[in-house]
Amino acid sequence: MAGRKPRGRETAYDMVLSMGAVLLAVALILIISWRPQKEVLPTVDYQAAVANARLQQTWPILIPASIPEGFKATSARFEPESYGSSGDVRWYLGFQTSSQEFVSLWQSDGPVRKVVAAASNNATCDGSTKIGGVTWSKCEVPDPITRAMYKTDGEVTTIVSGTASWDELTAFASSLTPAKP
Repeated sequence: MAGRKPRGRETAYDMVLSMGAVLLAVALILIISWRPQKEVLPTVDYQAAVANARLQQTWPILIPASIPEGFKATSARFEPESYGSSGDVRWYLGFQTSSQEFVSLWQSDGPVRKVVAAASNNATCDGSTKIGGVTWSKCEVPDPITRAMYKTDGEVTTIVSGTASWDELTAFASSLTPAKP
């Protein structure tokens, strides 16, 4: 016990040495356990979801005629509409673009305002554009960036939305065609 300081007589220098030892141990643990974090979105084959949607729905289920180069399907589902009444349904198809942005297609027979608000992140809708002779309303919210355009055909609302540019959204919307059996 010779050379040891009695308890309660430690100095600030002793505290700095102790903290250095703790920080060194924490740094060593972090270095050993660090793993690179890369987000990997799975690619889905949406054809089975299209077939399921077509069997269950009377209105035409839309899909892109061709998927643009670099796009990959990340989500596809036919489900009850969570923003509508009992019996309302939604067809959803999501893609990641070659520039790591997102494009989604929603088709729903739920209430137009509720469905558009959900798909567009409550964006302000104050513009329009013509695609194939059909007028689409345009909506945008800056933070988080969400762009959307929608059209209604009878009781069905079709929405193309995402973080992609207006040009990409317009090209995607213009490629939509009814799914074939």
